[in-house]
Amino acid sequence: MRYRVRSALITITAAMLLGSGAARAASNACKADLTADGVVNFADLAVLKSVFFQSCPTPPRFEDRGETVLDNQTGLEWERKTDDGGIHDKDNRYSWSTASPDPLRNPDGTAFTVFLAALNAGACVTESADGATVSKGVGGYASHCDWRLPTVSELNTIVDCSHGAPCVAPIFGPTQSDFYWSSSSSAGSPGFAWFVSFYFGGRSAFGKANFYNVRAVRGGL
Repeated sequence: MRYRVRSALITITAAMLLGSGAARAASNACKADLTADGVVNFADLAVLKSVFFQSCPTPPRFEDRGETVLDNQTGLEWERKTDDGGIHDKDNRYSWSTASPDPLRNPDGTAFTVFLAALNAGACVTESADGATVSKGVGGYASHCDWRLPTVSELNTIVDCSHGAPCVAPIFGPTQSDFYWSSSSSAGSPGFAWFVSFYFGGRSAFGKANFYNVRAVRGGL
């Protein structure tokens, strides 16, 4: 028993869906009558379509991964903040650069030398799987050692003032209604870096020797 869709793009047989063999030939014809109208026809194929081609449910934007939050829209994985006095505590503030006279203000402040250094502590190994090279964290926060400060554009993707202040979804954990450093330097003023406000959602640039909050991220847009 064979049915060919008019477009000739899809061919479906009862044996493909219900099994094969001479002993099952008669019963298969009955099983294929999914609308129970005594005839195997395109109405039965419509039933099959409704079963096998259902729309998949849309996953939530943010996925709780315990220590981290995955953004299914951007693919970025974010640090979840705490209020326990540790390295992830929401009250911790860090500088982008040291107070040295270097006009470029290199990324050598405590945001990099203390915060990110702590999150990325541990070794990373590279292994080959199915011909592809993948990185596997054997140390570091949430078993990853590629944590970094987000760019100002990346940081803006989680700003959401519909929750009030702080302007971020509660799934991200305790958050200060304050400024958070990005990794983006100001093109016109190298001694300044961009920050995002989680109080009112705006962004601006300020001197890199200042101490602001930070939230780490991994992955890329």
